[in-house]
Amino acid sequence: MIKLHKTYIHYKNNKLYTTLNFCKVQENDIWTEAIIYKPNDCEELFIRTNKEFELKFTKKVTKK
Repeated sequence: MIKLHKTYIHYKNNKLYTTLNFCKVQENDIWTEAIIYKPNDCEELFIRTNKEFELKFTKKVTKK
């Protein structure tokens, strides 16, 4: 399950991204649950379906 305002790591580029909000996006004429997120090193916004986001990102584990 995707959590808001948490840091995730992209599987390919290993960059950090923060989830901002949930939304919907149209995919093949069907509205699908999606997530809005941004890179931690700039203010650009991106959107992916929840399914794709979960496939390409892992939650960053913080050490205590």
